Amino acid sequence: PKYSPVCRFNFKCYAQYFKNRFFGNLLVSKIEPMYFSPRSDFELHMLSQGGNLWMSVCSLRSFLSHSQLCPQIVIHDDGSMDEKSIGILKSKFSGLKVISRKEADDLIFNKLGLPDKIKEARKSKNNLVLRVVDFPLLSRANKIMIMGDDVLFFKRPQEIIDFVEGRSSYQSLISEQSGDYDLGMDEYYMSKYELINKRVGYMNADLIVFERNVFTVDKILEFFEHSVKGPDYYFSEMVAMGSIISQSKFSFLPKDKYHIKWAVNENTVAKHFTGPRRQDYFAYGIDLAKSKMKNEK
Repeated sequence: PKYSPVCRFNFKCYAQYFKNRFFGNLLVSKIEPMYFSPRSDFELHMLSQGGNLWMSVCSLRSFLSHSQLCPQIVIHDDGSMDEKSIGILKSKFSGLKVISRKEADDLIFNKLGLPDKIKEARKSKNNLVLRVVDFPLLSRANKIMIMGDDVLFFKRPQEIIDFVEGRSSYQSLISEQSGDYDLGMDEYYMSKYELINKRVGYMNADLIVFERNVFTVDKILEFFEHSVKGPDYYFSEMVAMGSIISQSKFSFLPKDKYHIKWAVNENTVAKHFTGPRRQDYFAYGIDLAKSKMKNEK
């Protein structure tokens, strides 16, 4: 594995990395299913791809175990998932639904009556744009959670629980990252929604909860109409989610509890293991999350 300060000279980390990175398909077959009655007012949406089956299962289990919430789980296939992986996912969680790329394409292009601008943007080679269009428009529940398959939970996410249970004064909650980037929007849109003042560039789209009415066709369309860099821009999905979230009554999740940088510590509720930190997901994240889950029982 790549060099990691957390696992410096730690043989156990190397062994865990090897196990989780290369034997995930074997490990997932031995995981016990999680049975529950999915609630109708809360959905968890995740974009997944072929080869990420073990990650998806581990991330979902960590959230379900620590939150004790019972969402309808909706997995969006980016077009690379095979039937075997889809079957395994469905067998591991009650009521889990997989929307195939073909099924989503049919709904978006032929049945929802969307503006051509949105349809064209969705044809982008940047698969993350699927989150901007598909997640909100194909959802049915009042409360929606978006979660990356590289996010793990280690403690009870009280802020998210309170939001889902109606004990929050906000319409949306979003995790925060440490640095910003070029938003790639025109000056009119930037000024209209005060994107800089609202710190949209610091919003992390891999962990969000929001009320479904925060996202509308008009808001999605307006974003693409004012995007200077277009949907192929790598950060387009991040900017879109942040820009639309910023138009609601929102709050950042506490960065000391929900973070990207730093190792898991006593304050960590959830950690997003982004690309540069992916080795840590396999080397210690999965096994630490599993041990924390056992302690919850």
